[in-house]
Amino acid sequence: MVSITVSQLLARWAHLYGHTPVSATVTYFHLVGILVGGGVAVAADRASLRLSPATGPDWRTELDRLAAVHRWVVGGLALIFASGVLMALAQVGTFGTSVVFWTKMGFVALLIGNGYARLRTEMALRRGSVAAWGWFRRTSTASLVLWFLILFAGALLHSTS
Repeated sequence: MVSITVSQLLARWAHLYGHTPVSATVTYFHLVGILVGGGVAVAADRASLRLSPATGPDWRTELDRLAAVHRWVVGGLALIFASGVLMALAQVGTFGTSVVFWTKMGFVALLIGNGYARLRTEMALRRGSVAAWGWFRRTSTASLVLWFLILFAGALLHSTS
């Protein structure tokens, strides 16, 4: 009974998604999330790579400014997640078996884990841990690489679906 209901709901959603402007709207929100969350993250990561203890007394202020972008990144990720779920539910059969889709989801999981590591590193830097600078640079670099890999996987996914 439950599986029949779920199947019917997915079929209705796929029909609505495929035959109305809903598809364009969901895709728009997905791209807005990428632009806002990813754009702010990439800009912050680039700025982060220029920081070091040698930057001078301003590095703590700069670190605070960079930390303020986390809300934008998390908001963008939430929008990406919500719209991505809607897109995936419209084509469960396609995405459920897609190696590209699951690779992209793996990159997303790595990005979220890296974000957690970045937050922990920022806390260590605020406590004065000079050793955390290496991790700060690595998490910034990893974030840059992961955002671009996710974007590439999304383009591949779009061209194969």
